[in-house]
Amino acid sequence: MSEFFFVVCQVGAESTCKGEVEQQFPGAKLAFSRPGFVTFKQADKRFDQGAFILESTFIRTWGLSLERITGNDGMKLAERVAVLAAEVGAQAIHVWQRDQSLPGDGGYEPFNTPLAHQLGAVISAKTEAHSGQALLVNRKAKSGSLVLDVVLVEPNEWWIGWHRVQVTAQQWPGGVPPQIRRQSVVSRAYYKMAETVLWGRLPIRAGDVCVELGSAPGGAAQCLLNMGAKVLAVDPAELDADLLQTPGLTHLRMRSREVPRNLLRQARWLFADLNVAPSYTLSAVEDLVKNRKTHFVGVGLTLKLTDWKLAAEIDTFRERVKSWGFQVVRTRQLAFNRREVCLVGLRDKFQARLSYLQSRRRKAHKKTRATGARVSKD
Repeated sequence: MSEFFFVVCQVGAESTCKGEVEQQFPGAKLAFSRPGFVTFKQADKRFDQGAFILESTFIRTWGLSLERITGNDGMKLAERVAVLAAEVGAQAIHVWQRDQSLPGDGGYEPFNTPLAHQLGAVISAKTEAHSGQALLVNRKAKSGSLVLDVVLVEPNEWWIGWHRVQVTAQQWPGGVPPQIRRQSVVSRAYYKMAETVLWGRLPIRAGDVCVELGSAPGGAAQCLLNMGAKVLAVDPAELDADLLQTPGLTHLRMRSREVPRNLLRQARWLFADLNVAPSYTLSAVEDLVKNRKTHFVGVGLTLKLTDWKLAAEIDTFRERVKSWGFQVVRTRQLAFNRREVCLVGLRDKFQARLSYLQSRRRKAHKKTRATGARVSKD
């Protein structure tokens, strides 16, 4: 039980997150704040991990606060973390540094840092020395598992908390999916698309036709192609020359309103990342979705917040997409978004369940293959 809790967000989104917290917990008071990391106190209420959940667009992840530890001796700090892990019965540990900049600025991306990985290894060793069993650090946590959070607010200032995994993003250290990192991408839109599919649990299958508006230079299309999808990339600008040679890609060098609707008959998914105000993006997408020749089962839209005041209209954006016949509509400021939010919509509410089942099957298949390989070697 705790009266303090923390939230993690993008640098610059702290005030918007504070507003979201106050809507759900009117008595919550700001306790501590740094760019990308904010803590709150609710004096008249103590939270239980099993019941504490935040419904938010801009909060990346959250948890209950345990304590703040400081010092220049990382080994001693790690020993304290090991003690706390045993006290709360943690099943996994997430260690990460708060964001140092806006994603994309100066090449910065919110992937976990070498310092976090180094300290994670030390903490893992300390948990083994303390309890006889090393806890997994910075791995994807299982749904329902209890995770100890170690937030490196500063290298010598760690905030310790814990959370019970209730939503997809809480499975990842700091709410950032580490598995999408690649050595070479056409553009950082690759990461936005990969996170959209994972967080949104979009059941994209090999061979599915995806339409992408605002595709240039092709990072998002590259991600979809790597998933085995076919891509209709709509953009009057040029795509990456090497990407154009990839089987399954068709570049429609035109604007969305110019695309012959007959070309979209087989498309199942519609994505858009247009450098315009949200109302223009939604209008362009609506024109395609409501056409009698198209049959999209899902959409993934990047909505640019040209002004932070647009955050107050997120509910309106969701309701507009629902009015097109999408049963499940959610929004999130992705870890790899800049000042923008991702909106995903699924025509059928059971598609989210389908994505979960497909993921379970893939994991079981990989496990079976790995087991079979070991047996054959023996």
